[in-house]
Amino acid sequence: MITKNEKKVLRMLFAELGKDNSINQIAKACNLAPNGAFKILRKFEKEGILEAKNIANIKSYKLNFNNEKTRNILELSLIPEINGRIKFRLDDLKPLKELTISCIIFGSYIDPKKEPNDLDILFILDKNKFTSFKTKSSQIYQIIPLKIHEVLQTKEDFEKNIAINNIITEIIKTGIILWGYKEIIELVKNEYKR
Repeated sequence: MITKNEKKVLRMLFAELGKDNSINQIAKACNLAPNGAFKILRKFEKEGILEAKNIANIKSYKLNFNNEKTRNILELSLIPEINGRIKFRLDDLKPLKELTISCIIFGSYIDPKKEPNDLDILFILDKNKFTSFKTKSSQIYQIIPLKIHEVLQTKEDFEKNIAINNIITEIIKTGIILWGYKEIIELVKNEYKR
């Protein structure tokens, strides 16, 4: 089992797309004390999930996708605790699962402290399912009591945009993935290798 703070660290490094990050950068981004971040990083380094590199007198970390365990632990860290209004939206959107590769809810809707009036959703889908998706989604959106803002991407679009679009990176970092964890991991892993 991984802790909430370990999930934060893994998710942050996952969204950084292979950039080297120091202990202090990771601690700051995850709202952790540097010592707490160091313990987490050292644990994952020992397990081979992270690669460490010395740059001058600073140690930097990034994910090690050459280790099979990395993908498995990443999948665990991306699986959210779904309850409340997110559960209702998951139930509403489930019929779209067969037409899409992945679905991520992001924006104000995922913040339990806010009362959102819209729902931001990123769907990754195959181009040949676009028409079916639009037909089915328009039916589903009519029963959702919010304005829907959808971002539609093919795998190719997502791979291209992930490197150049900070919005996509932020969605990966903070959004709630409803389905398609493995596919998201593979797409990000491909970007890591570049």
